[in-house]
Amino acid sequence: MRREPIAGNLGKEPGAYQRRTLKRGAAAGLLLLLALGALACATAGTAKPGPNPARVRVLVDLKEDRSLFNQFDDTTEYTSWDWGLYLVQDGRNVPLRPDPPQELKVIRTPRLVRDTVFLAPPGKRTLRLIVHASVGVREGWTYWPITTVLVDQTFALNLKPGEQVTLRPTKVQSNSRGNLVDPYSAPAEPKH
Repeated sequence: MRREPIAGNLGKEPGAYQRRTLKRGAAAGLLLLLALGALACATAGTAKPGPNPARVRVLVDLKEDRSLFNQFDDTTEYTSWDWGLYLVQDGRNVPLRPDPPQELKVIRTPRLVRDTVFLAPPGKRTLRLIVHASVGVREGWTYWPITTVLVDQTFALNLKPGEQVTLRPTKVQSNSRGNLVDPYSAPAEPKH
């Protein structure tokens, strides 16, 4: 049985035009949803600094000791850095927002040199500075990243509105391989 073309289908099977339109609409809707999700992720989940935040300047200058990886057949030419300053609040770490905004994750460079200002809410606060470094290694046919923690340090501060404070890491762990830190879990209480 031969079907007659329906106006608007241009001689194609009935419903083909509608399916194509539906697929295009769904794809456009999905792209819009992904764009909105990316925008929400970029701003959501960060600490609310308030109307007159303290400005916490963090100076970082770190280089990974790559001689620890000489035992492998090959390594990546760069180190991949992830870092950030977190507000310890309600048993978890809440990321502080840098001002001006900048990338804090997957920075591929041999040396991490940063002079970054983070906006923090005033008051008695515990801030946590975390810096991870990863190096891709190869042994035989297998590649994998080795992640090391170079900095995991907390600072107890009494921040005043509009105040500027400068922090530098003082406890740098040199390539303690396999010692991963979850930046969203609260730091362990110091033992007295």
